[in-house]
Amino acid sequence: MIEIVTPSASTAAEWDAYVSTQKNATVHHLSAWTTIAERVYDLRARLLVARDAPGAPVRGVLPLVTVPRPLGRYLTTGLFGAYGPILADDDVARHELLAAAKRCVGEDGASYLHLKSLGDGPTPEGFDRYDLWVTAFLSLEGGPDSLWRRIPGTIRTAVRHGLRSELELRTGRDQLEPFYEVLAENMHRKGAPIYGLRFMSALLDALGPRADVMTLWSGRTAISGALTIAYGDVMYVPFASSLAAYFPLRPNNLLYWRIMERACDAGLRVFDFGTSLIGTTTLGFKLGWGAVVHPAPSYVYARTSDPPTLTADSPSARAGVALLKTLPRMVTDLIGPSISRLIV
Repeated sequence: MIEIVTPSASTAAEWDAYVSTQKNATVHHLSAWTTIAERVYDLRARLLVARDAPGAPVRGVLPLVTVPRPLGRYLTTGLFGAYGPILADDDVARHELLAAAKRCVGEDGASYLHLKSLGDGPTPEGFDRYDLWVTAFLSLEGGPDSLWRRIPGTIRTAVRHGLRSELELRTGRDQLEPFYEVLAENMHRKGAPIYGLRFMSALLDALGPRADVMTLWSGRTAISGALTIAYGDVMYVPFASSLAAYFPLRPNNLLYWRIMERACDAGLRVFDFGTSLIGTTTLGFKLGWGAVVHPAPSYVYARTSDPPTLTADSPSARAGVALLKTLPRMVTDLIGPSISRLIV
């Protein structure tokens, strides 16, 4: 049987307890993300739970968020760069969860369901597979000294350059606003909508001690920063950015190295660079560290015969990017969260 529940303190505790037992779980499976979807973006979130009977132990979970696009709403399994396989004890529970998710598409009057997965498992029946994104993992085994010897020489040179630039490292939640300013400036330069400071703050609160913020300062200016999340034996970096004017100081390389050092000291075994579109310079930067690519496929169930457009290179997407680049930062900061909630 499948229960459909709404996020709450009690459902979140049971949900996260089950997630913690699953070897394939990622940080994106945690209930915090659906809680944030509701509280920050006013999106409808549901937690699908598989059990043998009412009150029986959990046998599988699947989060769903309804995104109310003006030209056709859709359902997704996570916000922004989320990814992870369906968590289930067996194929029966997995099939039950998928069937329930398909029913939710019809009940919501949605156009399609977007499963953000990880790995090369079989395509679920009735779904189409899209390979647009990947993630990159770097092993932290052996600690920082061993890692330093393994990363390519070009990266070591760039990190040393950053060290010579005498950038100051600061950590802690008081660094959220300086980091957010860097992120917002960079996203405006790229023509991408910003998530909203409220989203970032809610994410830190929901994830508790797992999440932190790191920044690099040049004098009195924050020039680089990242929001990091430690979960299981993995260090995740879902959001990171540096000011383009300071690229010659190599802040990106130094920042990532500092995060890796910290992850090693905490006993973590894997560094997850997060998702990137295939063929982008962002992915090239990550692979430059010697990271290994893992597929993060999208599985789409369309209720109609008209398949959705997931690519970020569509004419409408290019027009949106061009428009956001021309608008003043003050305007994009204001409207960014309203746009972001429609493209999670």
